[in-house]
Amino acid sequence: MQRRHLAALVAAVLLIALAASAPALAGTPATVSVRVEGATSTLLGLTTVTTTNTATPPPGNCSGTTAAGALQLATMGNWDHEAYIQTILGETHEWTAGDPRYWAYWINDTYASEGACTDQLSEGDRVLFLVDRATAPNYTPTVFPLELSGAPAEITQGASATVTVNKYSTAGVASAASGVAVHGGESTVTTDAAGHATVTFNALGTAHLRGTKSGFAPTASVAVCVHASGGHC
Repeated sequence: MQRRHLAALVAAVLLIALAASAPALAGTPATVSVRVEGATSTLLGLTTVTTTNTATPPPGNCSGTTAAGALQLATMGNWDHEAYIQTILGETHEWTAGDPRYWAYWINDTYASEGACTDQLSEGDRVLFLVDRATAPNYTPTVFPLELSGAPAEITQGASATVTVNKYSTAGVASAASGVAVHGGESTVTTDAAGHATVTFNALGTAHLRGTKSGFAPTASVAVCVHASGGHC
């Protein structure tokens, strides 16, 4: 339901129709990041774009400096261009009572409630599109993002590092995420009650750390360069 609670579905549809017919309002271009997590796989890894004042194609005609404008650039136009987004990169989710999945999105780990065609972005914003589920009677979000932090940019082969995984509420409040599988090191490790996991890096090259847990959107992939003793990346 693209950022609107389904309890107000009829009103939301009317507002979207009006927004789609109105001229796009331009904001200020900004460099932001976009990521798209599908129902079962990552459709778009963390991608940096600089928004422009060029509106998205019809029927949405969204301002290019909105979240929809950033999505247009990051996917090279591979979405449905609707004010109420149902398809991104070929994956479609149109909320129904039988299949209550829809494309939700978050800005800076906070649930966005206005719609991708409305939310203007600022420098450094991080936009995450994910597949959520909203069911009766409350129609509130049920899928929340995870974020991995503390990974070193580079590390010596054979050394270990402790990373942290947090989960976020709709208001953007972080809390420790336990039971998250952290992949990309020597072996998969699981976070403890404090959200910590110690990862060992034995293979030379670039390790891509990522945290996953059923019912949550996975973390973005974090690159760690593993070099030989005495060397650098």
